Amino acid sequence: MPVIKQMKMRRGRPERFIITLEDDEELLITPEIVLKFGLSPGNSFSDDEFLKILQEDSIRQAKDQALRYLTVRPHSRRELWRKMREKGHRSEVINQILDHLENVELVNDEQFTRLFIQNELRLRPAGKLLLVQKLVQRGIPREMYEPLLKELLPEEEEMEIARSLVKKFLKSHSRDTGDKLREKLIRYLQGKGFQWEQIRQVVPAKNED
Repeated sequence: MPVIKQMKMRRGRPERFIITLEDDEELLITPEIVLKFGLSPGNSFSDDEFLKILQEDSIRQAKDQALRYLTVRPHSRRELWRKMREKGHRSEVINQILDHLENVELVNDEQFTRLFIQNELRLRPAGKLLLVQKLVQRGIPREMYEPLLKELLPEEEEMEIARSLVKKFLKSHSRDTGDKLREKLIRYLQGKGFQWEQIRQVVPAKNED
C-alpha cells in the first residue's frame, strides 16, 4: 500500500511536486493532480487508487508537454506524436491527448499545412519537390498537401521563384563563369526542389555566358 512520506515543490518550468513514498521512491506529480486528489504527507492508498492517480498524472503531463510545443509554433499531429514519444510518453496516452487537441482545433493538419507552405514560400522560397519533402517529414499525407500546393504555388509562380533565385545566385557568384557556373547553378536549383524541365528553362544557355 503506497504511503506518501514527504512532498516538496520543484520550482521551474514546468512546476512539479516531488513526492517521496515510504520506500523512498520519488515521483514527479503535476500540481493539478496533487490538488485533485488532495495529496499530502501521510496519505495512503490502495494499489488501484494509486495506479489511477499515476495514470491521470501521465495524461496531465503529456497534455502539458504538447501545449508547450504548440506554444512555440504550430505542429502537425505526427510531429507532436514523435516528439512526445521521444520524451517517454506512452503511445496510448499520446493518442488520447492528440485526439482531444484535434477536437478543440489546437491540432489541425490542414491548417498546419497551409500555414507551413505560406511561411516557407515567404521565408525560404523553393520548388515543390523540396516543399513536399519537408511536408512528408512532418507526417502530412499526399492527399492533403497536393491540393494545397496546387492552390498556393501554381506553376507560373513556381517558375518566378526559380527565376528570382537564379538572379540572386548569379549576382553572388559573379566570379564564376562558363560550365563551372552553370553546374553550380543547376545543383543549387536541384537542392531547392525544382524539376529538371524547370531548371532547363531558367539556366542560361552556353552562348549566354
